[in-house]
Amino acid sequence: MTMTARLDEGLHALGTSVRPVPTPLPLLHPTSAAPALVADGATVSHRELAARVAFLVEQLPATTTGRRLVHLPLTRRLDDVVAHLAVLAAGHVALVTGPEATSITGRFAPDLRLHAGEVEVLEPQAQHLLHPDLTLLLSTSGSTGSPKLVRLSRDNVLSNATGIARALGLRSDDRAITSLPLHYCYGLSVMHSVLHAGGSLVVTEHSVTDDEFWRLHTEQRVSVLAGVPHTFDLVDERLRGDLPGLRLVTQAGGALPPDRVHELASLGRERGWDLAVMYGQTEATARMAIHVGADVLARPAAVGRPIAGSSFRVDHDVDDAGDGAGELVFTGPGVMLGYAEHPDELALGRMVEELRTGDLGRIDDGVVTVTGRRDRVAKVLGLRIDLDHVASALAAAGHDAVVTADSHHLLVTLPHADEGGRAALRRTVRGLTAEAAGLRPGAVLVAVVDEIPRLPNGKVDRVACRELALSTAHDAPAPDPRHDRLGAVVAVIGSALGRDDVDPDRSFADLGGDSYSLVQTSVRLEQVLGRLPDGWHRLPLRTLAAEAGTTGRHVQWVETPLLVRAVAALAICASHLGIVTTPGGAHTLLALAGWSMSRFTLDDPRPQERRRRGLRSLVGLAAPSMAVALFGLFTAGGYTWHNVLLVNWLIGEMEWGARINLWFIEALLACSLAALALLSVPALARAHVRHPWAWSMALAAAALVPRWILVPDSTGATRGLPGSVLWLFAIGMALGVARTHRQRLATLALTAVGMWDFFVEPSRGWTVLVAITVLALVPRVPLPRLLVWPLGLVAAASLHIYLVQWQVFRVVDHAWLALGTSLALGALLWWLLQAPTRMLIDRLVRPRPRPIGDPS
Repeated sequence: MTMTARLDEGLHALGTSVRPVPTPLPLLHPTSAAPALVADGATVSHRELAARVAFLVEQLPATTTGRRLVHLPLTRRLDDVVAHLAVLAAGHVALVTGPEATSITGRFAPDLRLHAGEVEVLEPQAQHLLHPDLTLLLSTSGSTGSPKLVRLSRDNVLSNATGIARALGLRSDDRAITSLPLHYCYGLSVMHSVLHAGGSLVVTEHSVTDDEFWRLHTEQRVSVLAGVPHTFDLVDERLRGDLPGLRLVTQAGGALPPDRVHELASLGRERGWDLAVMYGQTEATARMAIHVGADVLARPAAVGRPIAGSSFRVDHDVDDAGDGAGELVFTGPGVMLGYAEHPDELALGRMVEELRTGDLGRIDDGVVTVTGRRDRVAKVLGLRIDLDHVASALAAAGHDAVVTADSHHLLVTLPHADEGGRAALRRTVRGLTAEAAGLRPGAVLVAVVDEIPRLPNGKVDRVACRELALSTAHDAPAPDPRHDRLGAVVAVIGSALGRDDVDPDRSFADLGGDSYSLVQTSVRLEQVLGRLPDGWHRLPLRTLAAEAGTTGRHVQWVETPLLVRAVAALAICASHLGIVTTPGGAHTLLALAGWSMSRFTLDDPRPQERRRRGLRSLVGLAAPSMAVALFGLFTAGGYTWHNVLLVNWLIGEMEWGARINLWFIEALLACSLAALALLSVPALARAHVRHPWAWSMALAAAALVPRWILVPDSTGATRGLPGSVLWLFAIGMALGVARTHRQRLATLALTAVGMWDFFVEPSRGWTVLVAITVLALVPRVPLPRLLVWPLGLVAAASLHIYLVQWQVFRVVDHAWLALGTSLALGALLWWLLQAPTRMLIDRLVRPRPRPIGDPS
C-alpha cells in the first residue's frame, strides 16, 4: 500500500478531526477550510493539509529517538509537498534536492528518504549529530551535484516566508502555481510564503511551455506567477494575452536588463498585474529585497528595499568597484547558519552573522541597486576587465552574448542559427569585444552555438559556455613564461590534469592533482618557475606564480622526493641486472608512497574527499599494473591470474620466482587500502585530522608487530608481504606530515628500529635508511639543468619502468642494453597510458565537482 493510500485510509478513520502536529508550523492552518493545494484535479484545504501532514509525521521516527537527516528529492507533486511539510513539522532535518542527487546523498548519507508517497528507511538509527537549530539543507546552486550545502534554521525559513508575504502583500485568496522546481530556493519560497499567508498553490509538473500549464493557470485563476529571467523569454506572448485572476508577477534568479524590467512593468499595468523584482540568494534562505508596483517603473534598475527585519550595508573596501559601488552585505533573520561541505559540519551552530553577497551595488534612499558581481571582474593578461560591461557593449550592438574569462582570454559564447554566417559573426564579435575590453583581438575566443546552454532552473550555464569558448582555442600559442608566469603555470597545470577550466585562484590539489600527476607537474613547473615553495601543491596558482623562485641558467633546484623516486627506479633495475649492488629501491619507494599519501590524499579534513583522492590514486596504480601483468600472463608464462588481480600475496605463493615479481605493487596497493580503511572509521579519522604525525607514528609502531612476526630473522620472500612493510609505508606517512625537526628525528629513530635485521644484507638496510633520511632532512637539491628533464621522466615513469623490466629481461641478455631498454619502454608506456589511465580514473572515481554559486 502506498503512502497516499495509507494517508487516505488514516484520514477516513480520523473523520473530520485533525490531529495536531508535534511542532506547530506556521505554514499550516489547521482550522481553515480554505484551499491550500490544488493537484491532479483535487483541492486540499488547509485543514486537510494539516491532517495529512500530521498523519505522515506519525509515520516518521520520533525525535526523542534522535533527529533524522531526511532526503527529500522534491518534485512538483502533492505527495512531495506533504512530505516536505511533515519533515519540518516533525522536527527532523530536510535535505532537499532534485531527482538526481547522488553526489550529495553519497556524501551526507541520509537516514530516511521520502519520495512519491513512500518512506524509505536507509539507516535504522540516527547516524548524524544535528544541531538543534538546523532544519533545512539546500544546494548552493541549481545543480544538485554541488558539494556545498546551505544550512538553514527553522527561524530562517519562517521569517523569510513572513517577510516575503508581507512585502508582496500576499492574501488568503491568492493562488500561486509551481512554475519553478521546488528544490530551488526560489520555487520553495513561493510555496512557503503563499501557504504562510493562508493562500493556495496549484501543484503541477507541467512546464511554462506546455499548453496544459496555461489551461490550469486560467482554470484555477492563478493570481501569483513566479519566473526567472529566462522564463519571461518563454512566456512573453502568454503575458500579453488574457490571464484572468493574475495580479502579481514576481521575478528573481538573476538580473533582467532595466529596459526589459520597464517593458514588463508597463505591460503589467496595461494587463492588470504588478511586476515585483526580487533579489535573493540561497544563503539568505531566499529573498533579501523586493521591488514592487509603481516603484519598479520609477527605478527599473533597482531590486528594492530589504524585507522586514533585514538591512543592507555597502562595503566600499572593494578593489576597483567603480562609480561609488561596493560589496552588498546583508544582515537579518534569513541569513544562513553557514555552509556544510561534509557531515561533521551538520553539528555546527551559527557560523555566519552577516552575508557578504559577492554582488556590487549602491543604496539610495533605502533602495538597493545591484551593479554587478565581484567575480564578474576578471584579470586577463594583467588587465582588470568588467565582464558585465563587455556583455553590455555587445548587447548594445545587438549580440546577446555570455562573457566569461580565463587568465589570458576573454571568452564569448553567443547563439546564431545560420551556419553560413558564423565565421563573419565570430570576426565581428571578436573585434567588438576586444574594443570594449581594451585587448587585442587575439586575446578573445568566440564560440557561436545553436543555443546558449542553461541549467535546469533556466539560468545560463556559465561553466558550459566557458568550455565552449575554450574549445575554440586548440591552436592558440602557449603563453611565454618570461612575460606571463601565471599563464604558463595555468598551461602546465591544465596539460598535466587534462582540463581546460583551470582556475588560477585554486591550487594543484584543489584542481584534482594527486600523486599520480605530481612528478611530471613539479618538473615542468620548476622548468617554468624555478624553485618551488614548500607545500606548493596547496598554494593557489596565482600565489605560486608570484612566490616561486627564479630559474637558474645552469642549476635547477628540484624537490628531493623527485630525485629519490628516480634514483630508486634506476637502482631497482640496475640491481636486478647485477650492474650495481645497492638494492632496496622498492622499499624506499614504499616509504615515498606513504609520504605522497599524506601530502596529497590525507591532508583534506573531509572524509569523502580523502576517499575520493585515495581511490583515484589506487586506480592509477592498479590499472597499468594489471594491464602489464595480463600481457605477461599470455606472452611470458610464470604469471597467474593471482598476479593479474594483484592478490598473489593473499591467495598465491610467496616463493622466489616470477610470481612475486609484482610484490611491490601488491604491497603498495594493500597498504594504501589499509590506511584508507582505517581512516573510514570516524573516530580514527578525527584523530588523524587533529594529530596526523602522531597518528601515523602510532600506525608505524603497531605495524612493527606483524613485521617482527613475519620477518623474524631476515627471511626472504616474506619481506614483501603487506604486513611486513606496512610499517615502512606508515613511516613515509609520518614524514609527509612531520612539521618539526624533533618529529623528523623521532621518525628516523623508529625507522632504524624497524630496519634492524630486516634484510639479509645490511647494506640494503643502510641504503633504505639513508634514502629515508635524505627524504626527511633535505627538502630539495640542486641539479644541473641538463639532468632535470631525464630524471623527471624516470621519476614520472617509475611505476611503468618497474612493470616492464621483467618482460625486457626475458629477451635482452646484455645488462646495460636491458637497462636502457627498460627505461625507454617504461617511459614510452607511461606516455602512451597517461590519457587512457586518467580517463579510466575519471570514469571510475568522478572528479570533485566545482561549486557553482547561485544568487537566486
